[in-house]
Amino acid sequence: RVRTRVTDSTPRIIRFVRAQIAQLADESCEATVEIEHRGVGVFAATARGPQGQQDELRAVARATSDALSDAFEAKGARVRVVSVHLVESLTQTVVLVVLAVSRGADSQSLLGVCDAKSDPVRAAALAVLNATNRFLGLLGSQAE
Repeated sequence: RVRTRVTDSTPRIIRFVRAQIAQLADESCEATVEIEHRGVGVFAATARGPQGQQDELRAVARATSDALSDAFEAKGARVRVVSVHLVESLTQTVVLVVLAVSRGADSQSLLGVCDAKSDPVRAAALAVLNATNRFLGLLGSQAE
């Protein structure tokens, strides 16, 4: 039996560094996410929201999209979170994100997913990166 593995040859120019959530005294939360844009530097962003798992995951996704927008500002790309969902189905728990990515007048919707069983906060950030990796990887490989 021969197994074939399909791989994406698009270079991964964004590396996840960390994501964390802090509970604040005013019953809100603050998400901080750091990513590294290979050859450019580290980008960090924060986002606030209400406490509660779904709201916290949305804050992490927003912080990740803001960090990506900062990393690709020179290319004119913007990443915006449309929705974030923690989904439990059968034996799997995943974070699903829907994003709107735009560059000038061009805009498209992207979907990202990541296994969230062990760390939903990390999974929210990785789902955003999963959604944008190919799009921003192709953008990052283009000459100025």
